[in-house]
This record gives sequence, structure tokens and C-alpha cells, in this order.
Amino acid sequence: MCLRGPARSNPIKERIDSSAEWLLRIGAKTTHVSWYEIREGPLATFDYSILDHPHNYLLTVVPSELELDLREAFSSKGGIIYDSTFFQETLRAGFGRVIKAEKNRSPVEFSAKIIVGADGENSRVRQALQILARIKKYPDDFLFMLAGPVASLRSEARQYVARGKMVGFFPTRGLTYIFYYISGRRLQQFKSQKLESFLNELADIEPEISDSLRSLRYWEDIAHVSARRVDVNSWVADRAALLGDAVHALDPSWAQGANMALQDAVALSNTIERCFALHDFSANALKGYERMRRKQAEFVQREAERTAQLTATENGFYYWLGKRVLKRIGRNRELMRVALQASCGLIDRFSLQEQIRFLI
Repeated sequence: MCLRGPARSNPIKERIDSSAEWLLRIGAKTTHVSWYEIREGPLATFDYSILDHPHNYLLTVVPSELELDLREAFSSKGGIIYDSTFFQETLRAGFGRVIKAEKNRSPVEFSAKIIVGADGENSRVRQALQILARIKKYPDDFLFMLAGPVASLRSEARQYVARGKMVGFFPTRGLTYIFYYISGRRLQQFKSQKLESFLNELADIEPEISDSLRSLRYWEDIAHVSARRVDVNSWVADRAALLGDAVHALDPSWAQGANMALQDAVALSNTIERCFALHDFSANALKGYERMRRKQAEFVQREAERTAQLTATENGFYYWLGKRVLKRIGRNRELMRVALQASCGLIDRFSLQEQIRFLI
């Protein structure tokens, strides 16, 4: 997909700026996430309403619905969407950049003042700009699926853990979003079993989901993601910028990938506005966007990785430590506030004292 829009219009920024009302129409709102140890009972309940923020709740949105709404917003502002169009390369030109692509197996070209690469962890735009990236493959694999609605899950989300296993059940508008962690080395063996066996396992973990699983009939109904981390030397180049997973892919444990990409879009759109005002699209002029976002992105990457090490793990010691941390957070309101601020992107660091309090 290729997006092309008016140079001075920022439909994504405008839509995100009024996101509270918009997202509530396409997502499901809840304030509590309850953690359980499989077959052992409750560990903690996280209450997002304690956050001092106007949107102090968890909102689960189906990605495809978010994309459709953003596409509509882009088109309503005069943007043109070219489906089935694949980026090939970009060349510098006197007026900006030439973008070479392929549409229906035929070459096409576009011209632009600036190109933005938001094309994922294997970003072809990043490669064309010759921006070096370090990609780390995590041992985690995740399965994602949508099941039917569950009445008891409208008021809270639930996560279950055991050594080497983590499962989450989150309400969406009219459906139930489920994720399942599995060690990568066990994935092929796992998927060789009948789907019915897997669904029975989910129902055994959370019996109230049983009837809602009937919509899942084939393994193809379940998405698979191999978790990777992406770090890059620079987020920008002359007349070019990257955002989202192209610069900071992270472990899914904090479920912050889409949120971070949208925050990148807002910060970048503000920077591009200034570039138009100054007629300067150099890497130096765009660098303010990177300075604004890099610290937050690296913090979330690091802490999501640490969370996965404690919750999505087969290591006995780390699993014990993860349960200890969850229980401490559940018992301590101020510690819970700090943990939720971090996982929601409201802070970009833990103090040394806070780090110690999580463990002791």
C-alpha cells in the first residue's frame, strides 16, 4: 500500500488529536486487568483508573478496524491511497525525492518533498536509505486470534501465566482478542496438533471462553508473530524519516507497538510542519523528531523485554521472580501507578528506588 497526500495536510495527526471519542467508537474500554496463575489462582489485578490522566483505562482495538478508520481519515483530507503498490527504491532529486514502486507488476514513480517509511521491522525504505539496523530475534512466538464475545470479559481483561506459557483474553467491540505465548522452539510441534486440542486447552484455562471459540475452525484463523527487536543508528535522513516498527520494533509483551507508532506519527507531523515553514527537509531539521521520541521508544523496548523475561519464560527462577513482582504491584497502589504509567507510555524512566521497590 502506498499513501500520498497534500503536502500541508496532517489527517493522522488531526484524527489522533481527537482520538478519545473516535477510538471509543471502534474499541472496547475496560479499567481492570486481572492476572492469574494457571491452575493456582489469582496473582494481581491492575486498575488503570488510578492513573491521573483523562484516558485512564485500557482500550482494545482490532488493528484492521484502526487501519480502515485511518485510511478513511486520510482520504477525507484529499490523500490518495494506492493499493497493491510496493516500494522499490528512492532517489534524491532537486525538488525532494523520487519514489520508484511497482503496481500490478508495472513500474510507477512518485515525487515528494519527503518520504516516510512506516513499513515494519523489515523496512525496505530503511534499507533503501542505507540506515543500519540491528535486529534481535527473541525466543518468543505469539499466536493472535479473535473469538466471539464473552459477557464476563466486558468488565475486565484477564491474563494467565505458567512456566513457559502466557495467555491473554481482552474484550474488543463485539469480539474477544486472545494472545498465546509459546517458546519458538516448540512452535512447529505445537502447530502439528489438531486445532481442537489447542482450543480445548484455551477453554481449560478460561472456561467462560468455550462457546466463543467456535468461530475458530482452522489454523489459518490464527495469526503468528515471531517477536523481534529493531534498533537503528538514525531515524532520519535528508528528506526522509522512519517510524514505528521500522525503527523500534519490540517484544509484544507490553502491547505498545501501535501506540508508539501513532505517537511517532504525531511527533513527526509536527516536525514536518516546521520543515515546510522553513523550507528545510534536511536530516538536521528532522532530527528533532528523533530526539523527541527515541528515549521513550528505547525505554519501552527495554522494559517490555524485561517483562517478557519474567512472565513469558520457562526459567524457574525468573518465573518465581515474575510472580513476586506481580504480587507486589497488586498489593501496592503507588507501585501499581508507576508500573501502569510506564506500560502506558506516560513516563520514560524508572528511578533506582522504583526499580528496587519492584523486587524488594
